[in-house]
This record gives sequence, C-alpha cells and structure tokens, in this order.
Amino acid sequence: MVDTNRQVIERLYEDVWNGKNPNTAEELVHDAYVIHDRELADKLQGPELYNALASSTRELFSDLTFTIEDVVAADDEVALRWTMVGTHDGPLFGVEPTGEQVELTAIEINRFEDGQLIETWTQSDQLGLMEQVGAVQPTD
Repeated sequence: MVDTNRQVIERLYEDVWNGKNPNTAEELVHDAYVIHDRELADKLQGPELYNALASSTRELFSDLTFTIEDVVAADDEVALRWTMVGTHDGPLFGVEPTGEQVELTAIEINRFEDGQLIETWTQSDQLGLMEQVGAVQPTD
C-alpha cells in the first residue's frame, strides 16, 4: 500500500497541480478530503476542494510547475518536499501581479484511506513568497 499511496500523490501533482488532467482528482481524492491549512477548506471538501486549490493557484501563477523533491512513505501517510515555480500573474497578499517568476517551497504530509487521499497538512515558505512579490520587505 505504501508504494500505491506514493504513486497516487505523484500522479495528483503531475495531473492536477501541474494541470495535465485535473479530472484525476475525481478518481484519487476521497469524498471526505480536507486540508488543514487553507481558508477554502472551511467551504469545500473532497475532489472539489482539491481541484479548487490547484485551479486557484494556477490562476495566480501562470506557467506553474510543481516539482516533488523528496518523498517519504510509511503506513497510510506520504510526506513530500516540493518546489513550486511560476510567474506572479494574479493579485496575491494585496499585491497586484508583478510578472516576476517566484518560487515557493513546502513540506507536506498526506494521509490515505482505501487508496485515496483523505487529508493534507502543508507548511510552506509563505514569508519567502511574500518577499518575492513585494508584500513585505526582505528580512535579510
């Protein structure tokens, strides 16, 4: 099951987050899916939530690409370290689009149930992203 869960998350990133086939979420994301760090999660759940998160992110950053840097899987959980790169083309943190390429890194833990993604926790470098778009001054 560990290898299957790892393959599921890798496929979700390639198809949904990188925009190749967003419908993959209907197959691989549990109807009760929740993410524990996003405001949108209070309003949606399941594949609808997963697709909404990916779609809204792609609207903010054109030419968006997620790269999975590391994967660690055990039991019903898969941990990832990923990097997102894209051009800032949508308003973010109260800042109008800059047209600049930005990079966001994160570590994420995903839990699976019956071969489907059911829960996600993500810790991302939001401060670094805010600095890149000019929402805050760099901390040096």
